[in-house]
Amino acid sequence: MKKLMSILLVLLMLTSVLASCGGNDETTTTEAPTTEAPTTEAPTTEAPTTEAPTTEAPTTEAPTTEAPSTNDPNAPWSSKNDVRDTWSGKTLNVACSVWYATGAPWAMPEVFITEEDDAKFGKEIQNAVLERNEFIEKTYGVKVNWMNTTKAGMTGELEKATLAKNVNFDLAAPRMMNTQSIVAGGYVYDLANREFIDFRNSYYNENSVNTYTALGHTFFVTGGFSIISKYSANVLFVNKNLMSEVSEKGIEDLYNLVKEGKWTFDKLVSYCEAIHSDNGDPEDTFRYVHGLHSNDIDKFFCSFGITRAGVNKATCEWELTINNENIDSAIDAVINTKTADWYMFGAYACWGPTATDGFNKDKILFLNETLDFSEYIEEDKGIVPLPMLNEEQGKYYVHCSNQMSVAMCIPKITQDRAMSDYFMDVLFWTGEEYVMKEYIKGLKTGFTSDKDIEMLTDYIIPNISYDPGESVGWGQLFSLFGIYAKNKNNFDEHYEEHSPAALETIAEWNKAWGGYTEE
Repeated sequence: MKKLMSILLVLLMLTSVLASCGGNDETTTTEAPTTEAPTTEAPTTEAPTTEAPTTEAPTTEAPTTEAPSTNDPNAPWSSKNDVRDTWSGKTLNVACSVWYATGAPWAMPEVFITEEDDAKFGKEIQNAVLERNEFIEKTYGVKVNWMNTTKAGMTGELEKATLAKNVNFDLAAPRMMNTQSIVAGGYVYDLANREFIDFRNSYYNENSVNTYTALGHTFFVTGGFSIISKYSANVLFVNKNLMSEVSEKGIEDLYNLVKEGKWTFDKLVSYCEAIHSDNGDPEDTFRYVHGLHSNDIDKFFCSFGITRAGVNKATCEWELTINNENIDSAIDAVINTKTADWYMFGAYACWGPTATDGFNKDKILFLNETLDFSEYIEEDKGIVPLPMLNEEQGKYYVHCSNQMSVAMCIPKITQDRAMSDYFMDVLFWTGEEYVMKEYIKGLKTGFTSDKDIEMLTDYIIPNISYDPGESVGWGQLFSLFGIYAKNKNNFDEHYEEHSPAALETIAEWNKAWGGYTEE
């Protein structure tokens, strides 16, 4: 039976190569132990809850949280039990990014535990992090050393560590905005087609894999190990008090539109038109009821799937994508129509009370903000993703800032490549199981409707997306709100001015991805 299971496992691995631009043609070998696949008697869903694992790890009782429930034969607990004690006694060094100005650890709350984190994220998140860290040490006998390396970009830190030749980072968690420069520097290994890393598992963000895989290589990925990408995801909060007034006017049900793939920009406009009103009192700060507050119109272009840079599906190479076939339609929808009028994009953010106050006072129907604003909204709120440009788009994009999000990669200065592979996967699935579940649980308490929770878990979090072009650094090419002052369409002029510098960066990326070799 063991031999048969081993053969089946090998066949499964050989069929998991990513399609098209998604991976190498051949599976890369590793130094991992050549142990047999687990037998059918191996546990498939739950982690032991009564006895400590049979490793050299401490023998105290492990946390009782269950491992992810899945039928995937490559699931972390069921298929990797046989090698879980291979690195017992080792220390795993993980280099982590923090926030610019203060170095505050909330940029990665799943890593750093401080009183500041308690105030911002609460004891529940802190306890989940501690339980996750304890579980890893007890189960695998490995201590994770979270290393606060830099307040800004991590490229310089990896460069210095590589030149020093006596520093070891087994994993690195840079912010997404720094990842391309790290690859261009040649500091990290390819993650595609590794024995212990399977991007099909739900705790990896599929969109980030698809977005950043070029020329057969995937050097970094985000997902379940980090809650900050959820925390900073752009959504539309819905004022239910005002929505009840809209419903009386015969407007289609908002939640059904989302689920049927019909939640489009023109539908948003119809809601905004239906709710707009003016009480005529010039002394009233909240004289108007606005359909939408959005302090950054660019987020709508992101929700339309328009990015500054991306991978060409035919050539698998990096290219500028902001000038794709949808840009004119997007411009026409957002800029050159009545939607640019003050009644839709009217805001209270630039003067007087904040937009959140306006929302809480029933003066804004839709508030476009990051998910973390949920805690500041007092009303019985709803939530939906930003709309698609049109139904032909066929997919919702929930933009998450590359500046705020963190990814994970494997530096070439790791002490053991196979250990880094293995524990990158461990950090992802334990982060999902412990920290992420607690975070989502807390988010759910802010919504009283099952429909809103469905929007959150089925249509928002799974569709978190990124724009690689945020790392290109070409000034204001994508700041369309500034470009279209007074509705003047000067996109072509702006593109011609800023694209040459961006194309130089794109060429560097293609050289790094295309010239990669294993060392």
